[in-house]
Amino acid sequence: MKHFIYKTTHTNGKYYIGRHSTDNMDDGYIGSGRWPSSIKDKSTLTREILEYAESIEEAKELERKYLAEHFGKPNCMNLTPDSVGFDTDNNPMKNPNVSAKIAGENHWSRKEPEKFKEKFSGEAHWMNRNPDAKQEFLDNHPNKDGCNAKAAMANGKHIWIKDNPSIRRSREGIHHWQHGKSPNYGGKLNKKLIEEGRHNFPGPDLNQKRIAEGTHNFLGSDSNQRRLAAGTHPSQQKRVCEHCGKTASISMYTRWHGANCKSNNKV
Repeated sequence: MKHFIYKTTHTNGKYYIGRHSTDNMDDGYIGSGRWPSSIKDKSTLTREILEYAESIEEAKELERKYLAEHFGKPNCMNLTPDSVGFDTDNNPMKNPNVSAKIAGENHWSRKEPEKFKEKFSGEAHWMNRNPDAKQEFLDNHPNKDGCNAKAAMANGKHIWIKDNPSIRRSREGIHHWQHGKSPNYGGKLNKKLIEEGRHNFPGPDLNQKRIAEGTHNFLGSDSNQRRLAAGTHPSQQKRVCEHCGKTASISMYTRWHGANCKSNNKV
């Protein structure tokens, strides 16, 4: 059995430090903490071994040393500076009987959702019961200094600004909606919605039919309902493009015609 301290790093620079014991060095383990577990695309994570240990006890001591050095740094995603987690041999979730009893739909929070909500939400939540503990938690949280989403968006450091996964994957040609896999590839989704009478821009006749049937998606607003019944809603208005001569709804005209029309030589 090998014991070691590892560092799991995301392509955006954020990382997680933990310990692991295994007899298979190629087991692909990258951490069971909240942060590594939350990453959906595991291919964005890489693991490096920082130091080996002779025993589990030594591995725990090394983990405490590394966490004391890294906890609280902007890119460190560990939620506590303490060495936590079960030893491999003592992890109850390794027991199939225990795992089957408390995992997935068998977990008490799934069986008793109201009890779970009552215990962990609103005034029952520990943050609301203990304001001082809440403030201490926030003051010592590793995401305090600009790693949280709102601050990162404000200072321009958020991954969606610096390295937007969708844009990057599209450029690399590996986006899941490329190569004919987009829901609306070739207009197939639009055609399906129009055939079913559920498209937003099918024209005034179908809109009027849906209004009469009570199935129009704008019927929730009294103002929209009155405008649709009177035939004055923007989705019912049409305009002829001066460049290609096609008739389109106002929204479609604005998006695809007029100044943006392909027949406009100035485009």
